[in-house]
Amino acid sequence: MISTDYGIDALDVLLKKDCLLDRYHPLIDGKEKLITGLKALGCLKKSDIAGIPDADLMRIGLKDPDAIGLFRRFLTLYDPDPRKFREIPALVSDPAEREAFTGLYHLPGVKYSRAKLYYLSGYRTLVMFTVTDADEILSKTARTIAENKLSCSVPLPKEARTHIAVARAFCLG
Repeated sequence: MISTDYGIDALDVLLKKDCLLDRYHPLIDGKEKLITGLKALGCLKKSDIAGIPDADLMRIGLKDPDAIGLFRRFLTLYDPDPRKFREIPALVSDPAEREAFTGLYHLPGVKYSRAKLYYLSGYRTLVMFTVTDADEILSKTARTIAENKLSCSVPLPKEARTHIAVARAFCLG
């Protein structure tokens, strides 16, 4: 079972310019102070932050209500929409493949065609993303597309980096 309630240390992995939407970049500079402050407030997991009052978030480094709102939105950025998982049983009949797709669907933006590409390229679990880099993903998926004559595209470099970061966050525990 994959938990999207990642540990506070995963913020270090997720708050990186090369895999984050531009609108969240203001959170990057203060991430170390934020992580330290959250731990001091007793936050061990993402879910622990929900109960933290805005005043405490300001004390640990978020400058104003806009920064707090941005941070709270960031915390749900990688929560997959449960509705997208409903399509898997209709599209995938093999139990092992269905299990792999369920894991891959936890990555942002991944649905059937991207999950199928990753699966055929050998990326069948989120753990497999934690031990690779974006260049390898791009190379393997390009080779898979060519060899299987698939009508899909290679992930963008930022997409691959984001998938790696999210997989690492979810697998860190």
